[in-house]
Amino acid sequence: MFEFGWDQAAGLRSETPPNGPAMMPVASTAQPARAYELLCTLATHLGALGHQAVIIDGTASESTPRRGNDGGHLGLQHVLQDPSIAGLGRAPEGAEWLVMPGAHGLQTLQLTARAAGASVALARLLVPFSPGTLVLLYAPAMQLASLLKGSQARALVPVLPQAQASIDAYGSLKLLHGAGLSPVLAPLDHDLEPAQAPLQQVVQAVTDCARRHLGYAVDTWPLENWATRVQASAQVMPVTEHLHTHEGQRGQRHTAPGARQLAAHTPWS
Repeated sequence: MFEFGWDQAAGLRSETPPNGPAMMPVASTAQPARAYELLCTLATHLGALGHQAVIIDGTASESTPRRGNDGGHLGLQHVLQDPSIAGLGRAPEGAEWLVMPGAHGLQTLQLTARAAGASVALARLLVPFSPGTLVLLYAPAMQLASLLKGSQARALVPVLPQAQASIDAYGSLKLLHGAGLSPVLAPLDHDLEPAQAPLQQVVQAVTDCARRHLGYAVDTWPLENWATRVQASAQVMPVTEHLHTHEGQRGQRHTAPGARQLAAHTPWS
């Protein structure tokens, strides 16, 4: 009954409802403040579609070990270490979204992915979250590539209206595409009317480089469609039979590698 490595609640949690939790990776940029603007904009749009948005910041480290409800800020690593934490998604009082630091937890999930595959790592990430929650996993492209290698997952690559942004965006796109993901460009043009032409030039430069050097025809998602397309393309909880975990983890044995999209029907793939 208390066998090491066995999560007794996992059997119940494996019955994921159609609107179960989902995750969209977002590559971090060289300008954290601007990237946070993107995350907030996307979270707001997702809220309008009825999703609880959770931001996991893989560039921020969790605090020291958290013991129960001691007032310490909840981080991804704390959740991974405590199987009793479940039903996450609701924003704390006075906040618009639940924001969790996740640098250490992301490293733990990368180890899971290397040992058991991206599907198990994804399941372990999503199992603590409530139905209808959409997790925005913000992290460096290299770490996202390691976590989701070979999954063909969509991943947002922010594009900022600066010349240097073309190098940053192309670098992220190259890493993600090389790892078997399907990255898309997300130009951040909100309230930046004077920068519209330069932003389009940056997007075009990245698109041309991807086609020429990678043979990849990258999609560009305009801001007004971010939430709808993320809703359609987010990675959902993998279908599982049972959860006999690996070294105490909450990983699952995956049986449907193609199950990625949320139930909402949209005209985009």
